[in-house]
Amino acid sequence: MKRLMAIAALALAPVGCVANQGDAAVRFLDSRALTFEEGTGCIPSDDFVIGTGSLDLSGSDNYLLAMSVETNNSIQSITINQEEFAGPGLSDITLTEFIYSYQFEPIAGSASVTLPADDEDRVAVYRVLRPGTNADESYVFMNAFGPKASAALKSAISVGSSGTVFSTIKARGRLSGGQIVESNKFTFPVTVRATGFAYCPAGEIPSGTCGRPGQDVAGCFNPDA
Repeated sequence: MKRLMAIAALALAPVGCVANQGDAAVRFLDSRALTFEEGTGCIPSDDFVIGTGSLDLSGSDNYLLAMSVETNNSIQSITINQEEFAGPGLSDITLTEFIYSYQFEPIAGSASVTLPADDEDRVAVYRVLRPGTNADESYVFMNAFGPKASAALKSAISVGSSGTVFSTIKARGRLSGGQIVESNKFTFPVTVRATGFAYCPAGEIPSGTCGRPGQDVAGCFNPDA
């Protein structure tokens, strides 16, 4: 019930969007809600998606996303002596980096934050996607902020200030033949603040989704309990 209430509350906040879905070899669709499974760890939900997030920078310096992903390419066939072959790896897409752009909107009179210029913040990644990857069954973990933006937010957001970061992300990679490909872009808003743990009793820290302090969930817990 608490999880459903949290998801309902998020629906009232700015909502993420996805662009250029039809013409990209790799397409990121919805952001899945995260849940913790005993013995497995943090996994994406099969039933719930979210359109926005919140982060207490006093607890964590980044926001974890699990984006549903699909591919828009076909298995490549090769004809030898008039016999057709289809190799399972001939049309793989290997993602090599995430590329970020940002907009920041202060909340309640808070100061603005200078974030990296478009496409300046990048994160190296290695993920292979096969042709016919289905968004209902596949996802990719990524952070909502690149390292430069994360450091800027941690430095600039003081206790009591807040704002919304509209993070636009795309992936870049290569086909098996070496051609460069890019995913669609999607924009995910995260409201950031810094409580300084001021609202938690001594010995407790903010709770959070999948054990990440400060992500989405407002509340406190004792890590030693």
